[in-house]
Amino acid sequence: MMQVFLYLHVLGAVLMGFYLMLPFLAARVSALPTGAGQYGFLHVLFALNRVGQLALVISFLSGGYLVGKGSYPVVWMVLAVVLLLAIGALSGIVGKRMRLALADPSGSKIKEQLGSIRTLSTIIGILFFLTITLMKFPNVF
Repeated sequence: MMQVFLYLHVLGAVLMGFYLMLPFLAARVSALPTGAGQYGFLHVLFALNRVGQLALVISFLSGGYLVGKGSYPVVWMVLAVVLLLAIGALSGIVGKRMRLALADPSGSKIKEQLGSIRTLSTIIGILFFLTITLMKFPNVF
C-alpha cells in the first residue's frame, strides 16, 4: 500500500510542476495579440491551474498517509503543510483572477487582471520550488 501512495504522491508532484512554469507562461500572455489569442492561452492556463489544484489535493492526502507511516521532524511537517496550504490558497486566488479575466470572450478584461495573475503566479512558483526542496531534504531540521 505504501508504494501506491508514494506513486500517487510523486504523480501529484509531477503534475504540480506546472506551477514552476506558470510565471513564465503568464508573462507570455501579454506578448500575444490582444483578443482571441490572449483569451485562448489564458483559458489553457486556467485549465492547467485546475489540474494543478487537483494534483495538490492528491499530494496532500497521499503525503499525509506517508508521513503517518514514517518518522519526520515536527518542524518539517508544519512547514510542508503551511507551504502546501499557501500554494492551494494562492492558486485559488489566481484561478479567480483568471476567471474574471475570461469573463468576456473578446479578451477585453484580460489586461486589468494580468498584473495580479503574473505576481501571484511568481509567488506560487517560488513556494512550489521551496516545497520541492523541503521534500527532498526532510531530515535537515
